[in-house]
Amino acid sequence: MDVSTLVPAGLHSPWIQQYLSLKQTNNARQEDATQLASLEGAWMLAQALQANLKFSSFFVCPDLLRNNTARSLAEKIIASHVPSYVVSERVMRKLVDWEGPDGIAAIVHLPGFGWNDIRLSAHNGLVVLDGVTLPGNIGTIIRCADGAGLDGIVVTNCKKRLSHPKLLHASMGSAFTFPVIEASTLEAITWLKRHCFKIITTDTAASLNYREANYQGRVAVVMGNECHGISQLWRDAHDLSVSIPMNGSADSLNVGNAAVLMLYEVFYQQRCVG
Repeated sequence: MDVSTLVPAGLHSPWIQQYLSLKQTNNARQEDATQLASLEGAWMLAQALQANLKFSSFFVCPDLLRNNTARSLAEKIIASHVPSYVVSERVMRKLVDWEGPDGIAAIVHLPGFGWNDIRLSAHNGLVVLDGVTLPGNIGTIIRCADGAGLDGIVVTNCKKRLSHPKLLHASMGSAFTFPVIEASTLEAITWLKRHCFKIITTDTAASLNYREANYQGRVAVVMGNECHGISQLWRDAHDLSVSIPMNGSADSLNVGNAAVLMLYEVFYQQRCVG
């Protein structure tokens, strides 16, 4: 593979510094409105290409291109005239977390989603993540909601940016195409009520078993913070509260595990019960 025409980039180059800044910043910031994200490895970059994401910068280390998939991706991205840079093995290992890097990384623009991306119908399923803080949990729930055929995710009280590398990795590419909308709690509640969504909160203290609730029609399932649960505004706005039975010494499930149960119950009732 000929990289002689590519610009060399060292650790102190502005492109590398931008990549590292995107990778290392945890919290949501105003300037994150650009929706830039750092991606590493052939699998994630292939998903980004498949989702037609715009590439801002591409980095390749020829000495680490150890398989045909990575080499083919690199050639395709470079040929599409993305600003591309050749880096040393030392620099590439600074860019990626994987101990066995395959020599490619990139900065991409994530899609921006809004309320108009929710396609309203007789039956809609949404999940609201209220104050969920761990990027891995958010990404896992995005993947779950996508797999269960829901229509989108609404994120409120979020302190982590939706372009966080751990979130994108946990979503396994679903975050590139599945509608995820950031909103204030009041904005979200107003929109849901206006469009006749039944708001169902999950609460370990609720007396109603989640399997006994009716998820037909338009429903929004609210999942709360890992430690503190759901905020009072959602408790005041809900139409129904449900719990997942806990029969051992643990008093609750991880929010990602709880989401799997809840969202596939929504899937079952809306798709399989007629």
